[in-house]
Amino acid sequence: MRGRRVWLSVISSFGLSSMSLADQRVVPLQGGNVSVACDFIEIGATKTKDTSIDPALGPVEKKLKKAPFSTQWSEFKQLSTTSKKLEKKKSESISLKHGSATATLLETVDKSGARLNVTIESPKGKKAVDNTTLVSAADYVIFTIVQANGDGHLVAVTCR
Repeated sequence: MRGRRVWLSVISSFGLSSMSLADQRVVPLQGGNVSVACDFIEIGATKTKDTSIDPALGPVEKKLKKAPFSTQWSEFKQLSTTSKKLEKKKSESISLKHGSATATLLETVDKSGARLNVTIESPKGKKAVDNTTLVSAADYVIFTIVQANGDGHLVAVTCR
């Protein structure tokens, strides 16, 4: 009789563990038609005597006021904005005023982030950025290109 009780408790423990593992796998994050909507903000940055941030750059203003951006440039102007729906593993072209960009959604992470591959080319077609990064929801990642004259060409990305 004693051996029977031990056996039943092992079955009960195993059953509970199996249920919790199954519950964790109910909703796959990477299945089906995964897509995210992303905004791309192109920014021109220069070094001037006065500090100036275009009011249209409100969503990224806090980041631009901090290093390394504020230590290198003092004037920031929005050059263009583009919104794109990115589908998993499909590259999308992004129109920029100066050059071009391509973004590819690689995966979603924890329902609130998107892992993207972003490439940015100069107006002459030279690849300046080729980066894979995690963009957290409601946050911006800023890609920076320092031009020969010291000016900056920045592209801020956010996804939802």
